Amino acid sequence: MVAYSANKKLSKEQANLKIQIAVLNFFYDLTENLQNYESRNGKKYTESEAKTSRQIATMIKERIERDEAVNFTFGDICQKIGISSGYGHRTFKKVYGVTPLHYIESQKYNKAKMLLGSPEYSIEDVADLMGASSVSNFSKQFKKWAGTTPSKYQRQMKQKRRVRTVKESGYFE
Repeated sequence: MVAYSANKKLSKEQANLKIQIAVLNFFYDLTENLQNYESRNGKKYTESEAKTSRQIATMIKERIERDEAVNFTFGDICQKIGISSGYGHRTFKKVYGVTPLHYIESQKYNKAKMLLGSPEYSIEDVADLMGASSVSNFSKQFKKWAGTTPSKYQRQMKQKRRVRTVKESGYFE
């Protein structure tokens, strides 16, 4: 495309047409390769499987948002939907590409980050809300997720919330 636009032998219209043709050829090749990739890397999922997986994901998010992280299992969610946990697991992994447990853990991690960034929650409070058996276990799990301890993460968030005076910059850090 760059060569076409730099070519002095072509008029502006000719260069634009050549660029458009190159872009269309690129998209054509991309769709061909995508079809080949999909056929090589497993079956697509059905609309029913997608709907079931969306239900599962929605229920997981709702329960974690309502501070019910302690009180549910993947089996509970599957039972509520009326499917076996084996089918739920297979379908969810097929549609989302991750296991339900990994998804639940990532949702808990996101909520833990949000709570740790809020000044009204201590690490102990967050560990309790996340359903950890102890603060120590929560700290180990959080460090595994974030690469840093909850206390360091909290300190980083406090630094980011600190506001400079208008004289210094007038912006939030």
